[in-house]
Amino acid sequence: MPVSNIVDTIWHGMDAVTIEGDLLRATIIPGLGAKIASLVDKRINHEWLVGPGSRPVRPVPYGATWPEHDMSGWDEMFPTINACPYPGPTAPGTPLPDHGEVWSMPWNGEPAKEGELTLAVTGRALPYHLTRTASVEGPSLRLRYRVVNQGPDRLSMLWAAHPQFTCTAETRILLPPEVDQVLRVYDPGMGWQPNGVVQKWPDALDRDGHPVRLDRVGAVSRKDCRKLYLTPEQRANWAGLVDATSGNWLRLTWDAIVVPYLGVWVDEGCFNTVSTVALEPTTGFYDSLATASEAGRVMILPAQTSQEWEVVVEVGTEGIPWPPH
Repeated sequence: MPVSNIVDTIWHGMDAVTIEGDLLRATIIPGLGAKIASLVDKRINHEWLVGPGSRPVRPVPYGATWPEHDMSGWDEMFPTINACPYPGPTAPGTPLPDHGEVWSMPWNGEPAKEGELTLAVTGRALPYHLTRTASVEGPSLRLRYRVVNQGPDRLSMLWAAHPQFTCTAETRILLPPEVDQVLRVYDPGMGWQPNGVVQKWPDALDRDGHPVRLDRVGAVSRKDCRKLYLTPEQRANWAGLVDATSGNWLRLTWDAIVVPYLGVWVDEGCFNTVSTVALEPTTGFYDSLATASEAGRVMILPAQTSQEWEVVVEVGTEGIPWPPH
């Protein structure tokens, strides 16, 4: 059962809420898309989420593009990642903004059990109601999601987590051992294989045939980035990071039946000012709702129905429990 202590606080000048247990502390900003701004392993005082740096933390106008703002913490991306027209049937062609719309909208508190924080947002472009309930249990942050289709027709929806985790040169990206290939979906022109190419994981080749390790994170001086997806038949239910020197680790787990896809975003100074990895379990394949819908790889919710899922984030300092039990 949750044993969280929940208190109001201020984070970079914005109203926030801290959920804290003996081992873990999470800070959430309801007015900034329910952003999880901080996730600290209290045993070693280690911050797992990237901070805003020199970028000002401020409310996000609806329809803004993500790189224009603080680019910190954990955002919820819904009902798309990339800007695209809604594929229908409700209001086909409705423009959906970059990074989805819920990251730029204030979320409101809803009744919750003791030790839990429930925040919710109602769609602007589409008729849905999305809630997220957060609680701290030992070294874990549990996030329970529920989306309700409030409209008269079925809805296509793409949810993805976007937690920007702190990294060093010793950080390794860990995926289930059966994962042996990934699909490249974003090419910044830095010598990687072009979009649409399936590469071996983790040992791959760059565009010139030189060996590279896709599970390694480079310095910000590279000014590079990459976005990968596990191919659809590889339905992972966990992903993690480990620091090869300190042994500090983090793991996300989820139900691969409801959340069947996984994206991995690596930024080495291309957009952000620090190196970061986002492990992105998602209900769509891949970043555009329109593209995912055309491929038939997206969450479809009938009218007046709901869907639930959860993500558990666990942190540790030794004895990496791979794979999870």
